[in-house]
Amino acid sequence: MRLPAPYDRLLIPVYLPSAFTAFANQAMLLLLPLYALQVSGSAAFAALVMALRGVGVLLFDVPAGLLIGRFGDKSVLLGGFVLLAASMFGMSFAAEPWMIELLAVPLGAGHEAWFLGWMSYITHSCPPELRGQATAVNAGIQRLGALAGPLAGGIVAESLGYPAAYLGAAALCGIAFLISLFYTADVRPDSPARSGHLKTIGRILADNRLVFATAGSVAMVFQIMRATRQLLVPLFGVLVGLEPATIGLIYSLAALVDVSLSYPVGIAMDRWGRKWTGVPSIVGFVLGLSMLPFVQGFWTLLAAALMLGVGNGLSTGLVMIIGMDLSPPGQRGQFLGVWRLIGDVGWVGGPLLAGVLVEAFSLAAASLFAGGLGILGGLVLLLLVPETSRIPREREMEQTDQSSGHGDNDA
Repeated sequence: MRLPAPYDRLLIPVYLPSAFTAFANQAMLLLLPLYALQVSGSAAFAALVMALRGVGVLLFDVPAGLLIGRFGDKSVLLGGFVLLAASMFGMSFAAEPWMIELLAVPLGAGHEAWFLGWMSYITHSCPPELRGQATAVNAGIQRLGALAGPLAGGIVAESLGYPAAYLGAAALCGIAFLISLFYTADVRPDSPARSGHLKTIGRILADNRLVFATAGSVAMVFQIMRATRQLLVPLFGVLVGLEPATIGLIYSLAALVDVSLSYPVGIAMDRWGRKWTGVPSIVGFVLGLSMLPFVQGFWTLLAAALMLGVGNGLSTGLVMIIGMDLSPPGQRGQFLGVWRLIGDVGWVGGPLLAGVLVEAFSLAAASLFAGGLGILGGLVLLLLVPETSRIPREREMEQTDQSSGHGDNDA
């Protein structure tokens, strides 16, 4: 039985390695702050470590886009797997705070190379009318990783120790590397960039400044809320006395809600537009973040995490798909690198802001601040960002009209 397009060309090259990597990455998002908290005894240090992982992502956004433009998607994907596996392997031997800080940066860089690589691969492989579904499936796989990864990681960390959990995650990334090495097509850029990288990036920023100021700010807010959620849920769990395995169970139950929404959300985005899921998603995030300060134990933390899972599920693939819609032909890799950079400023800024607010005030202040930003982002998305699903089709129509015009002139 043959799978329908575009899944037939994405199943083994993209979805299968993504499943292994998602399992490992999602386990890390639980284990990293908990391990940092155990080693240092400081919630602010745990926030700093998560922010440093974000710094690694941030530092590699534009370089990864330029590398895709020069060498193609597959080379960047493979490099990402190597960085992830090496960083996770190193974490298994990290017994001092400075070692955790040092390894958090390449852990983030590897994640970004892998993420932008498959994002560009799907953009090149799928027509615009199928990108929402294709991307939502891969984003749903990340959610499946969030369903099983934190639970398994928490159990392994509690029973065998954190080093064993890190080694298992490194092995999964190694398997993903081998699958991509043998089965992912070597998609080369149409016109490899050879010089003027900074000039190209500057031109992209100038030509799309309004896009980055509006849609880019919404992407940044989404990433702030996501990163803050991933940091604060385990820290609130520790605050009320829950064990790592119990916190992992809460993560996984919330991910179950998240996963159940992934594919329907992709269909809805392709059929009705990106805003139809984006605005309700922000409502879910704001409600969940507002519930965290009132957590008293397992059930109240679960309720807040489930609401955050609804918010995250409704935004499945949203930031990526909007970036794909907006990316200009011929400069996709470079544009997506800048797009990811803007979003990842929020990914880094979320934990940094949370750490400052936790140190100065409380965990509750950090949660409520992120929720307030969500309200602002929702208003910008609703009022100032156009429906991006129409943009690729409008470009195709313009190109068709231009081609017809040239044909008439030649005749």
